[in-house]
Amino acid sequence: MTTLVLVRRFLADYGRQPVNLVLLVVVPVIFVALAAGTIADFAALTGGIDNSELLSAPTAGWAAAFLAGVAGFFLVLGSRDADHRLARAGLGPTRIAAARLGSGLILALLAGAGALIALAARTSITDPARAIGGTLMFAAIYLAIGAGIGAVVDNAVNGSLIVVFVWMLDVFLGPAMAGGDVVITRLFPSHFVTLVMVDSASGHSGPIGDLGWALAWTLGGLAFAGWLFFSATRGATPERRYRHGGLGRVGAGFKFGFREYRRNPAMWVLLVVLPAFFITLSFYITPDMPTPVQVVEGGQTSIQALSMIDVHGAIMVPITVAFLAGLAGLFVVQASLEADRRLAIAGFRSREILGARLAVIGLAALLSTGVSLLVTAVDFSPRQWGWFTLANVMVAATYGMIGVITGSLFGRVGGLYVMFLVPFVDVGIAQNVMFSSQPPTWGGFLPSHGAVSLMVDSAYTSSLDETGAIVLALAWLIALAGATGVIFHRISAPEAG
Repeated sequence: MTTLVLVRRFLADYGRQPVNLVLLVVVPVIFVALAAGTIADFAALTGGIDNSELLSAPTAGWAAAFLAGVAGFFLVLGSRDADHRLARAGLGPTRIAAARLGSGLILALLAGAGALIALAARTSITDPARAIGGTLMFAAIYLAIGAGIGAVVDNAVNGSLIVVFVWMLDVFLGPAMAGGDVVITRLFPSHFVTLVMVDSASGHSGPIGDLGWALAWTLGGLAFAGWLFFSATRGATPERRYRHGGLGRVGAGFKFGFREYRRNPAMWVLLVVLPAFFITLSFYITPDMPTPVQVVEGGQTSIQALSMIDVHGAIMVPITVAFLAGLAGLFVVQASLEADRRLAIAGFRSREILGARLAVIGLAALLSTGVSLLVTAVDFSPRQWGWFTLANVMVAATYGMIGVITGSLFGRVGGLYVMFLVPFVDVGIAQNVMFSSQPPTWGGFLPSHGAVSLMVDSAYTSSLDETGAIVLALAWLIALAGATGVIFHRISAPEAG
């Protein structure tokens, strides 16, 4: 069996879930179409990049990077046992590793093509060589990251969250998004690729230049991932089995659901370390320059010039908790589908299953929110702590339930694609007052609009003027809670009956 035949069969296996292939193209198109102009305007405002016509180009790379990383991870992880059998049957780990990376590159090309088409339609591509080359390097680097993680991490939740962790740090604190440059960000995977795409010399690349480092990251990453995958394929990994007991009802469901989280080190790292590192670094790298923010105080609307450090640090809290709570909801529903059906057969009501699962999601969301607030308090103090806290808790609750709905509709891989798109476009772009003094019109229809409006009001004013925002946030929560309840009822109803 040749390597090309293996590539074709691997892609056919991935395509058995057509929604994943559709989202691989649709998600970057939507993302770039909505984000490109906003990112370009912001990067021009910070003044760190000279060529304003190239400022939107990295958005195509970001979309391709995330999708390629997730695709590479699941492409490797989902076939590990089969690959071990193929290797023992005589095909050898070298051929299998080459076929896996080859099929991953084809998926990365699909993601990159969709992102580039959207970029051309949205802003026009003024330098095709930089845009196309940079987007493909983004995709290849993150394909390598995803495949490498898939070669050494046994757990789907742990590995995919590590991919998300790396991507969030790389994009949100990179040269195009954060607008600053500190030594630690130079170690991020796409640092030099981003600078090549926007035609901005780093001044710290040495003799090989920014392009040389970008190519080194790309080729070195693929080589390292191939070596990891080759090493992992040579010997089978023993299957891990866990045995669970049972007590009954909501408390028991919560107990065993929480036990799964306790056994998941990557989730705990994300819930604690990511907010601490992510928010602290955002304060550190953001340039201290004024940025306009629209606020309402005493019924009067005005534009205030606030420090970009304070604005960036504050908005990082809902961005962080939206991503983490959404992923928690996604993986709780995915990891417990079969268990919930068995609970229904054993006599659990759908509301009891729902209560147990939401308790686990709520604990994860509250932990990440609490850590984010504590870290923020070191460098920034909102004017109204109580409302500021409530606003971020509502963002976490909103996205926890969105994660449940997404996981039930799209599965693990498709769900991760969607959970990349929705919080980034909603909280990271549309509601981000660092990019614009007020959200765009279409941003008012997105889930976090009410909660983030309350957060801005409580962060920068001493009076509560956004009562309408509270009502809007609660309306979203009620609607999403109803949809979540329907989902758990459908999971349990067939067996319960």
